[in-house]
Amino acid sequence: MAVNYLEKLLRNRLKGFSEAEKNIAEHFISLGNAVVNKTLSELSNDIGVSESTIFKFVKKIGFEGFQDFKISVASNSRTSEERSHEIVVFADISSSDSAYVIAQKIVNSNKFLLENLLHSLNEDQLNQALKLIYPSKSVHFFGQGASSVIALDSYHKFLRTKLPCNYVADYHMQLSHVTKLGTDDCVFLFSHSGETIETIEIAKILRENQVKIITLTGNDNSELVKLSDVSFVVYSEESAFRSESLTARILYLTIIDIIYVAVMYHDEAKNKHSLESIRKALMITKTRG
Repeated sequence: MAVNYLEKLLRNRLKGFSEAEKNIAEHFISLGNAVVNKTLSELSNDIGVSESTIFKFVKKIGFEGFQDFKISVASNSRTSEERSHEIVVFADISSSDSAYVIAQKIVNSNKFLLENLLHSLNEDQLNQALKLIYPSKSVHFFGQGASSVIALDSYHKFLRTKLPCNYVADYHMQLSHVTKLGTDDCVFLFSHSGETIETIEIAKILRENQVKIITLTGNDNSELVKLSDVSFVVYSEESAFRSESLTARILYLTIIDIIYVAVMYHDEAKNKHSLESIRKALMITKTRG
C-alpha cells in the first residue's frame, strides 16, 4: 500500500497554520504523491493563492524550496512494505541530504512541533494535572524502553521539588513498587504507542489502588488513556511510520518542563529550600580552585 507522505507530514500541523497555509496543506494532502506532477503555477491556480505564498509555505515546513519539496515527496512515495526496510527518523529527510540540510530540517521540524504543541495544549488539562500533583505526598515515573529514558529525565527534574520522587527501571520491580502506592500518590506513565502491555498492566494496578495517573502518550485511543486521570497526547512526524518516540521525546520533555516549573512556583519557598539543599549536597562533586 502506498504511503500518503503529505498526510503524515502535514495533518498534525494544521492547527499552527494560517488560513491560506491550511488551504495549501489540505490541497497537498488531497493530491498526495501526485503533487510531484504539478508545477508551482498549476498549484497556484488550483488553490487560489500566489506562487510566492506556496513557496513560503514549503520553506516554512522545512524545505529549501519547491523543487526540494517535490524531491522529498517523490523519495517518500514508496509502499509501506518498502519503507519498512528504511531508516525513518524525520519524515522529510532523505539519504541525499547533506549534514547541514539535515540540521536545518531537524531544527525546523522541532520548532514546528513545539509551536503545534503550544496550540494543542489545553489549559484546563494542565490545571487538572497540577491539581493531582499539588496534594500528593509522592510522585513516581514509569516507562518501558525509550519511554523509560523520558521517565528518568522527568524524575531527575522533579527531584528538585519538595516532593519525594521515585523512578524504577525494571518492570518486575515496577509491579512490586506500585502495589505500595495509594490515593496520596501520583504516577506519571510514559508510552508513545499507548499499547505497551507492561505499562498498561502497571496502570491497571494503579487504578485498582486509586492512585492518581497522568499519562503522556502518542495514542489517544489507547486503553492506557482510558485508565488515566489525565492524558497528554503528543503527535509527532515519525509516529505515522514508526512507534519510536524520536521527535516526540522533545515534546514529552517540554510538557514535563511546563508541569515541573508550575509545581516549583506553587510552593516556592519549600521548593526553593529543596533545590538549595540539592545544590549544597552536589557541591562535593565539584573541583575547588
